[in-house]
Formats: sequence, C-alpha cells, structure tokens
Amino acid sequence: MNLLLWNSVDIWVPSYVFNDDSFLTWWNIPYFLFIFFSMVTCSWLSFYMTIVMWKVKKFHGNATYILSCMYISWFECLLGTLVILPYKYGIINLAEPDQTFEGFEDTSNYLKIDSLSWKCVPLLIATFMEWHYVGIVNSSFSCFLIERTFATVLFSDYESIYRKKLSIFLIIYHQAYAIFLALVMLFHVFPLRNLLGMNACGLLFVIPHLFFLRYYNLKARNNMRLARNITKNSLAAKFQTEENLRSISLAFRIYIIMIIFDIVFLINIYLGILKVSGAKYYSQAAEHIIFFGPLFLVPAIVSSVQDWRKQFLFYIPINRVQPEESKYELAATPEQSAAIHFKQLQNLWV
Repeated sequence: MNLLLWNSVDIWVPSYVFNDDSFLTWWNIPYFLFIFFSMVTCSWLSFYMTIVMWKVKKFHGNATYILSCMYISWFECLLGTLVILPYKYGIINLAEPDQTFEGFEDTSNYLKIDSLSWKCVPLLIATFMEWHYVGIVNSSFSCFLIERTFATVLFSDYESIYRKKLSIFLIIYHQAYAIFLALVMLFHVFPLRNLLGMNACGLLFVIPHLFFLRYYNLKARNNMRLARNITKNSLAAKFQTEENLRSISLAFRIYIIMIIFDIVFLINIYLGILKVSGAKYYSQAAEHIIFFGPLFLVPAIVSSVQDWRKQFLFYIPINRVQPEESKYELAATPEQSAAIHFKQLQNLWV
C-alpha cells in the first residue's frame, strides 16, 4: 500500500490491505488465533536459536554474528507488524472509515497525508522497521557468503588470528546494506516487479559462488588427506577446511528454503497483482511467508549441526521434565573413546 506524504513523498507500507475492517468478524477468530500462536512460536524459535548459536559455537564469531542477526532482527519485524495491524484493520484511521485501500503497490490510489501527526508517525517508523528486517535477511546471506570466502582464502590461520578490521568491515557492510535496502523499499524507489527481478538475479549469482566454494574446499580437504601432504598442513588449517564445508552445506540448506520461499511468494504475489478471486487472501499469505520465516529457517539450520540440534531440543519444555543426562560422554569401546577425544580436541579449535 502506498502513502503520499506532503503530496510528493511516496511511502511504501508492507501491507496489501489498509483501513479494512472486514476482517474483524467472529468468523475470523480462528485465523487471528492462528496468527497469535504463530507469533509466539516464532518468538520462541528465534530467541532460543540465537542462544544456541552463541552457547554452542560451531562457526567463527563473524559467521555466528551474521546468522544470529537474522533471528534477533525478527523481533524488530514483530514490533513493526504489531504497530501496523491497527492501521491495517481500520482500528486507527488515517483516512475515512469507509475508505479501503488494496494492493501491494497502487500509485493510482494513494492515501494522502498532508502533515505528520501522532497518528501517522508510528506507522512510518514501523514501516521502516519491517523493511529493515527484510534488508537484514537479504544482506545476511550476501555477508555470510563474503565471510566464508575470507575463511576459505585465510584457512590456515582464520581461527587462530583475530582480525579486527575484517570483523568491523563485515558489521558495517551488513548494516549499511540492510539500511540501504530498507530506505529503497520505504521510499518506493523501484517497482515491486523490479525488486523481485533483482532478488532472482542475486540468487543466480550466489548459487554458483556457493558451488565454487564447496568445490574449492572439498578439493583442499582431499589434498590434505593425501599421504604426501599430511604433515604439510596444520591442524588448524584442517579444522578450518572442515568448518568451511560444514557452513557451505548449511548455506545450501538455507538457500534451498529461500528458493522455495521465493517461488511460493511469487505465486501469491502475482495472484494478488492479477486481481484474481480472493486476491487479498493470496496477498495475506505472501505477507505471512516473509513474517513467519523462522518457522522454516530455524529447523533448517538446527538440523544441519548435531550439537545445535541437541542443545535446541534441550530447551523444548517437554524435555525438561525428563531426567537430566550426564554431561560427560562415556565410551563403551576403544573406538568410541578415541572418537570422543578427537571431538574434544576439535571443539578446542572450532
């Protein structure tokens, strides 16, 4: 939906319907209950996923920061959504109560605002917060790819040597890119179709880069395992190569889910744009795909790392009534004992 501020500034609000109280019926109570419980579930998943990633550090601090930002910023999106909902369903009116706006972008039917007031300022702030979350998610994937590229190039001492300038660069790039995307969408610099095309082009660039990193690290690991090269590489270099492969596998999982998200999102968006029967419900579904991303992204990431999965399952309330297991691993055979010692040694490096 588009606002026209001061008769010249185009503000793009991430909502298909606006000032529409037709949803406020008794028949929609199950729908709102579903939304409420989904919000609670996403909050729980995002909160504990962030704790797990920092408590059980399986990646370098730079990679952990980038991944955790996606889940921390979801609470920003949650707050923005809660602020927009009263405007969306006509509880707070910026236009006449009987005037309804539909469409993700409709430059032929602006909601005109002549001056800033206590009614519209919260909406503008919440709009930026939602777009900033979208920017954080998009910039996280590109930033993660850059960080893994550095980890691949500097594999021999990436873990052992702290590079402050590199960490600062990644943080600045990550946040600056997210703010840039948020402002571009807030002020509706590009039409929706152009933005969707840019997103598709970005994926076409990222996926070959991931395949190249995977091929490079896999080849490096195989070379390290050759008899003539066993003593030429440090233990840190070997562990870093294994971490690169593990993180790239994680990235593949995330990008596969992103592609599925994009396909489903595009189908719903175009059904809304074409104004087919029930268009506003398809568009509502498209909004939910973005907002309820943690329902799909958290299981994808948790299932990729065994230690994360164990720690995450520990936080599930039903598991807390079970007897607590010993924190020490007990080996039944010499082979298991050797595996435990190697794992403990690996944890000192990873």
